[in-house]
Amino acid sequence: MRNEPVKNIHRKSLFYFSLLTIILFHSCGNKPKAPDVKHISDEVNIKRFDVDLFSLNTGNIQWNELMILRNRYGEFYDLYIEKIANISQADDTAGISYIRDFLNDPDMKAIYAETQKVYGDFSAQETKLRKTMQYYRYYFPDRYVPQIITYFFGFNYAVVATDSAACIALDQYLGKDFKYYNHLPDYIRARKEPAYLVTDVMRGWAMTEFERNEPRVDLLDEMIFQGKVMYFLEHVLPFEPDTILIGYSKKQLNFCKENEWNIWMYFVENKLLYSKNYTDISKYTGEAPFSAGMPRETPGRTGIWTGWQIVKAYAKNNKKATLQEIMNEHDYKKILNKSNYKPKR
Repeated sequence: MRNEPVKNIHRKSLFYFSLLTIILFHSCGNKPKAPDVKHISDEVNIKRFDVDLFSLNTGNIQWNELMILRNRYGEFYDLYIEKIANISQADDTAGISYIRDFLNDPDMKAIYAETQKVYGDFSAQETKLRKTMQYYRYYFPDRYVPQIITYFFGFNYAVVATDSAACIALDQYLGKDFKYYNHLPDYIRARKEPAYLVTDVMRGWAMTEFERNEPRVDLLDEMIFQGKVMYFLEHVLPFEPDTILIGYSKKQLNFCKENEWNIWMYFVENKLLYSKNYTDISKYTGEAPFSAGMPRETPGRTGIWTGWQIVKAYAKNNKKATLQEIMNEHDYKKILNKSNYKPKR
């Protein structure tokens, strides 16, 4: 399943990561050396929309209370009320009854209570976010540093990126054994752990911040774009282990490394790189327990994994190219050609 931006309230595309959406993955290669960022600000603005919303007096919600919340959260409030929760129009006073019903829904109250058990203390995630923003400021000193907004709503969207914020749904990260995840396949449930939260926040921000204006038209476009996002994550999250960045098990990770040439040859020999067929693109960049047509041991999303290897090869063969320049390079065929990507047989 491909992630495509939907029309934004303002300038930037709002990028939704749904329950079964693409998860992007890191390679098995060595990490780049992390720069010294001690002198760089670690300031990050974290807002708890979930807490503020459920702190309202649900038995007697006043319109002015909602407007205070709207002023505090700006475009995200409108997005949440109108599109994520799909409750009502944000400026419709008649919608207050629907908001009251939503906050009093037994399932919503139960899920909120669970998020508070896991994230009532958000300090561990805040520590990671502060370090991440130091690296982000180091590599992108002229770019806007997003505020972080936490929310939840019935498992529909994991990450939403707006003009100014990266917003994360805490109900997507309550632990793989949480009862509401029982219907999900194991390869998706495995990534419902809190350890994946910060990585997915930055993934969501990168997916909209570095998107090009033209649509991606073939499998190669998708592979290289996703590969660039993974290259970005590698730099701004150098402290995270490969298993978190990739989302593969160690066994899957080793399989990709040992079979990199075979995976690449499969794409080449089957003439898939320039395929515009949505089914082909989805097969190798979307969620799946394995990659269709390859041995069953091959994990899903090998198109994304291979795209990341290509971007790494491009960086290695164009050493003067900065991370900024690589992220801003939208000629994906140029990246492939100049990467001289030749995995070992």
